[in-house]
Amino acid sequence: MKPCAAASGWSISISPDDALYPVLDLSQRAGRPGEARYGDGSGMIAVEVTAQSANEAVHLSVSTAALAEPAVVDAVLPRAGERYTLRPRLRWSRSALARIATPQNTVVEFRLQRGAAAAEVQRREIRLHPLSEALYYVRDGKDHVDLGWIFAAYADPNSHVIDRILQEASERHPFLSLKPGPRTPAQTTAAVYAVWEVLQLHGVRYADEDPGLARGPLVWSQHVRLHDDVWEERRANCIDGSLLLAAALERLGIRSVLLLVPRHALLAFHTDARKSSPVFVETTLLGARQLAVRPRPGFVNELSLIDSDALESFSAALVAGQARYAREAAGFGQKKPDYQWIDLATARAYGIIPLAAPGAAVAAAGQSR
Repeated sequence: MKPCAAASGWSISISPDDALYPVLDLSQRAGRPGEARYGDGSGMIAVEVTAQSANEAVHLSVSTAALAEPAVVDAVLPRAGERYTLRPRLRWSRSALARIATPQNTVVEFRLQRGAAAAEVQRREIRLHPLSEALYYVRDGKDHVDLGWIFAAYADPNSHVIDRILQEASERHPFLSLKPGPRTPAQTTAAVYAVWEVLQLHGVRYADEDPGLARGPLVWSQHVRLHDDVWEERRANCIDGSLLLAAALERLGIRSVLLLVPRHALLAFHTDARKSSPVFVETTLLGARQLAVRPRPGFVNELSLIDSDALESFSAALVAGQARYAREAAGFGQKKPDYQWIDLATARAYGIIPLAAPGAAVAAAGQSR
């Protein structure tokens, strides 16, 4: 975090490293003001103000091209000579973000007004990253910040794409439960297969590409396709496919985990409430054909129409997923950026919301404490 040179007792910090990643804002509900802290922003942008007088009224406005409207904080600073933090909540313009495909430089204008005095202005050039770029690890000297939970923001169980997938799955398997509720392990696996089958029949195929954008030494980030793009383009890399499947499972009430390993991602899901035996899925096999014939799995008894190619690729994905996890298991728990175990339910409990959730789309711009 680099503070700007103080101007008349106030300074600006933009984190991390003078860059803005909109997903970090849109994935979180409004923050909570605290002691000597005003505004409900995430803290990516913070303005430190030294009060010039007791009960000084201040008004902060932050503007840049990617915002739908200026982000503001109004506050009354109680004690002269003390420093206070203003954290504006940013209202991003979805249409502006949709036009940003690669990182770009942009200017942010900060206007601070004290009482009836004329506003003071500072301008800062920063690096704005696209919404599709997930920043998941930051290292600052000996310190590090693990942001792996950010991937949960890209899994949207209420997406219209998920609506369509589950509708088609229901039509193919009318006797299969596709709503949250108790299931046997066989019923759970059958429900996951039904989602996989729809994706394969729609023509979604694995895209053999590297989603990594930055791999250190200071920041780690990945490109993530949104569900609409996966469905329309009919292609998904390992992270895209895993997150789309995770979103559908969340809608079904099936607990899932996104696993990051070096240069790769896969998914796991639980078939029982005890979470004792996770099933691992190698999503790169989505759309694969002409695979080796495997024994007919027991969960097929829960299904109606069965596509043989989808059944073979799904069965192969479970075998390959288990094998990949076995090879990588020792890497988890070592606090390495390339090894992440991201439980979606835990991320939701921590307040991480889908990018399209109402709390993200219409978040308040900032209020006084």
